[in-house]
Amino acid sequence: MRNWIAALALTALAGCGSESGSPSGEAAAPQRTLARSNGTHNELTVICPENLWQASAGLAVAEVLGAPADGLPQAEPRFGIIHTVPEKVNSLLRKGKSMLSIEVIPDSTAVLEVTDAFARPQLVIQVIAPSAEALPQVLAEVLPQLATRFAAHDAKVLQTNLRRRSQKPLPSAVRALGVSDMLLPEGFVVTLSKPGVVVLRNETKKSLQYLILTRSASDDSPTPEADVIKDRDALLRRYFEGPEAKSHLATELLVPPSQMAYTAPGGHRALRTIGLFKTVGGFGGGPFLNHRVFDDTRGIVGTADALVFAPSTKKRKLQMELDEVAASVRWGDVPKKP
Repeated sequence: MRNWIAALALTALAGCGSESGSPSGEAAAPQRTLARSNGTHNELTVICPENLWQASAGLAVAEVLGAPADGLPQAEPRFGIIHTVPEKVNSLLRKGKSMLSIEVIPDSTAVLEVTDAFARPQLVIQVIAPSAEALPQVLAEVLPQLATRFAAHDAKVLQTNLRRRSQKPLPSAVRALGVSDMLLPEGFVVTLSKPGVVVLRNETKKSLQYLILTRSASDDSPTPEADVIKDRDALLRRYFEGPEAKSHLATELLVPPSQMAYTAPGGHRALRTIGLFKTVGGFGGGPFLNHRVFDDTRGIVGTADALVFAPSTKKRKLQMELDEVAASVRWGDVPKKP
């Protein structure tokens, strides 16, 4: 059944271009030699006939998949949308990392998916509606789910890319904090190491990135969500001075941060907070991401807080990367001193 679905999902794409061979489903994937897919971790190629795109599909895709991402100072789309029509799909476009095909086939309604169809890693999803009139309703129902699916694919691809360029071994100050593993990109260097806190900095041509790692004892606080903001503001006030006298960094509360509870690896409770920081008594700010893990087994709270200052460039891709970096931190036992 899975092979049949995979073959159907590629019906519209297989006839576009001249690449030989066709996928035979997930079971055959390991035996196929595929080129590396094209595109970075927030790009999405949408294949849709022009008449459908202009009538309803383009607006529906823009409103859901192209909606502004949370936690950015200026509006940037969640996915960078690249639209093309089926007859213009060539061998290069078919190697896109993330692809969405929208079609009308009379008397048919389906959402079909296949991975690594023409390149690796790749996710191809095809949405089929029975008529142009029915397409808006079909898209309204499925696009929110597809946004989650494409985001998960982006995260997986990004994790793989980060793993290739992560520091091994981790800096000694990070390991001394009890971090057993994390995806720490090359370029991050320790600028502060004190009991319970390590600050790392990465300066590039267009951005300044910080990662704050803290470890504290569990206190069974009844307000863990509020504690995230209180604790990070205390750290920012203490260790991050602004450019003007008596200025410092702080969480921007005029645009309230958003928070989401989830389960971290190992079954631990975790809280993800995303928002903006500002300079109190000065100018400047940007996005931040905070992942806090409540390790009841060890009786600790481990926090990874990432922030980026990049005034002259778009920040969505950096935001996504730092989100995965902060989420990748694994808290273990503090190494015993020799």
